[in-house]
Amino acid sequence: MKLPTYNSRSKTGEDGLTIVKKIVESELNWIFRKNHQEHDFGIDAFFDLTLGLNQISGKSIAVQIKTGPSYFSESCHSGWIYRDSIEHLNYYLNHDIPVLILLVDDQREKVYWSICESSKTEKAGENWKIVIPYSSEFNAKAKAEIQKYVSPIRDYASQLENFWEENKILKEIGRLVFNVDREYIVNKDYEALESGFSRLQVNPELIEALKGKVDIWIDGYEDDIRELYEIEEVINWISMLFNHILGLTYFISTEKEGAFLRVMQYVKMKYTILEDNIMKPNGERRRITEIDLTTSEPFLNELWADLNEFCEKHSISMEINKERTQAIAEYLSGKKIPDDIKEN
Repeated sequence: MKLPTYNSRSKTGEDGLTIVKKIVESELNWIFRKNHQEHDFGIDAFFDLTLGLNQISGKSIAVQIKTGPSYFSESCHSGWIYRDSIEHLNYYLNHDIPVLILLVDDQREKVYWSICESSKTEKAGENWKIVIPYSSEFNAKAKAEIQKYVSPIRDYASQLENFWEENKILKEIGRLVFNVDREYIVNKDYEALESGFSRLQVNPELIEALKGKVDIWIDGYEDDIRELYEIEEVINWISMLFNHILGLTYFISTEKEGAFLRVMQYVKMKYTILEDNIMKPNGERRRITEIDLTTSEPFLNELWADLNEFCEKHSISMEINKERTQAIAEYLSGKKIPDDIKEN
């Protein structure tokens, strides 16, 4: 009678999977996931690591399982020699999770293991080989050693509590001011400010909440009678700002109390001093100036280029782009801009 036959090699392979599965589930208390044969390119199964109370950790190990006497036929003084193709080696080493090689003695129901690491391999003709140590039996005693090859399991939620709280505060804040010390100006240092602006861009909700709410305050020149925009080192520092901060146009405050955009305007555009050293009743010095708006084009081009690049990077709508354009233009000109302003 002619009937389909069951390949003995397939049975041996299944026997090996069954033995490994039993050890994984009963001794290591991990989860065994068989890889479907049509997706088997050299990985037969995955172990999902668990914590106490059967919590699934999110950490996994990939496994190549070889079963039967033929895999124990070649040995050296320290263990059995396993050989495989270069294609499989590249595949294993490119995994983002550890890969174990398991040899299964299906007669004795014993399993031996080695981590697949480049340092443990040797070239063998056109292929490669690795030694599976006699002493490395795959069982509960090996659990701690195997776990060393897995990245640490962290409680990210607990670590994120402070980060989430910071985000909450930032989203609720009315105005955020970055203080830049004179030392940073003199040394042309932008690192801290770059880091600060990057922090504001971690998610879309935060970006939306801080639109037009950020100001920059330059400290350390209180004893200098000159205005900030008259100090050469401040001029040089501001002149290079767009090379380091993307999104300045989006975030910078255009409210009445926003000061930094005005300082930038004086640095970037021409102005005339009409009256100087006018003393206020409180003893402060007052200056009356007139800005030449006909010299605004280079500065506006910098602002719009920065705004457009930032909006494109974060998929911010043209409507919001126009909103910021109008707010910036009104702040710099001191005039109300019609709502049908052209796109920048």
